[in-house]
Amino acid sequence: MITADVPDKLELIALKDRIVSFSRLNANAIRYHHWHQCLEILYIEAGYGVVMTNHRHYTLRPGRLFFFPPFTLHKIMVEEQAASVYRRTIIHVDHNVILPLLTSFPRHYHLLQQLTVRDGQALVVEMENLHAWLDTLFNHYNQLGERHELDRENVVSLLVSLFTMLPTAEVRVSEDEYRLSEQVMMWVEEHFMNKISLDNIAADLQKSKSYVSRRFHSETGEKITEYITTYRLRKACELLLRTSLPINEIARQVGYAETTYFITAFKKGIGKSPLQYRKHLSAIGEKHSKRGP
Repeated sequence: MITADVPDKLELIALKDRIVSFSRLNANAIRYHHWHQCLEILYIEAGYGVVMTNHRHYTLRPGRLFFFPPFTLHKIMVEEQAASVYRRTIIHVDHNVILPLLTSFPRHYHLLQQLTVRDGQALVVEMENLHAWLDTLFNHYNQLGERHELDRENVVSLLVSLFTMLPTAEVRVSEDEYRLSEQVMMWVEEHFMNKISLDNIAADLQKSKSYVSRRFHSETGEKITEYITTYRLRKACELLLRTSLPINEIARQVGYAETTYFITAFKKGIGKSPLQYRKHLSAIGEKHSKRGP
């Protein structure tokens, strides 16, 4: 999801009747905070930069594997000199379909549960020493995808193979040093339902407005106002998914005094009106219930 300054919108993953999308390619990094409605698995093969998620910064470099739970905000910034060589494998999985199929594998079942807690903590692991194995694994399943053979059994096999090779918690990647932008993000999380101004943020952080604004942009590549809008719209999407609250109440709960302004901002950022988005989610839910385990 992105705000009005950039024409992109929330990246809805068009799984349709499939349960996975698989992509291995050189690509430009998404340079704005966004989220997905499914589990995202990202493996870095080449290129360097920064990954921001859960108010933390991680170095993006070859061999690192990222798991982003549904609705978890994250942002990827690739260094300019490495942009031409940035290569990644990215997998989006319909976890609602896969979870019931893992009941015979209790450890993997519970791991997938943990990885798909809505708005949960991202998992970052170091896999550089297994790069050759991962390259072979991803090549195989990418070819299955190209032949439209990534059925449920193959997707379960992929996840079980991947989960089996994950390192223990003791060697998982630590976040980089604490930054001002992380303090701003945590402040927004606590105050997004109220009227927000740069004056409020700067006063609470005991910094000047210009310093807070400059540092946030330098560390994240976006304006504070863009991040606030993104965070509020993600919260609105969650309320549309999990509650039957009327639109005006959702607008109020995510910090919009005017419902009309909320609807305009939502449509500009998400690409649908709040009611259209709710109907879209309802249709997806009905499809899952008909599909069954």
